[in-house]
Amino acid sequence: MTLTVWDAPAEPIMAQPMRAVVRLPPLDEVVSHWPQIEAHLAKATKRTGCYEPIDLLRMAMTGTAAIWLAESVNGIEAVLVTTLQPYPRRRVLEVMFGGGSNMRAWLKPAIETIEAHARQLGCTQIACVGRPGWARAWTGAHLTGDVIIAKDL
Repeated sequence: MTLTVWDAPAEPIMAQPMRAVVRLPPLDEVVSHWPQIEAHLAKATKRTGCYEPIDLLRMAMTGTAAIWLAESVNGIEAVLVTTLQPYPRRRVLEVMFGGGSNMRAWLKPAIETIEAHARQLGCTQIACVGRPGWARAWTGAHLTGDVIIAKDL
């Protein structure tokens, strides 16, 4: 049996004062909040030029990506997108994109929730490509020493 990012239900970490709840909503909810979600993702996707937010929605609809919401009393604070990478030697949950505001409210619950979800999926690692500051923000994470090399043609 092949697991997808949607197979293991993610339990949200409950909100504490000034903390957001991070959860994996059903797809119909993602669609109903798409204008807000799209705005958060556009900030992140424009950095690479490889994806537009609609591409990530399509991936979520086919089960190849998961769109996470970080919500507080103010509404949707941030959006994260993950995908499962079943490499020959390990399963990795890759954080493809994250965009939002008020990081202080959602970062810790996002880390806790996504790490728990990765464990439920049998992953032995969480990885992302991003700015070096993410390694400092994600407790226990480390830079691998690799860099992304790209040349526009």
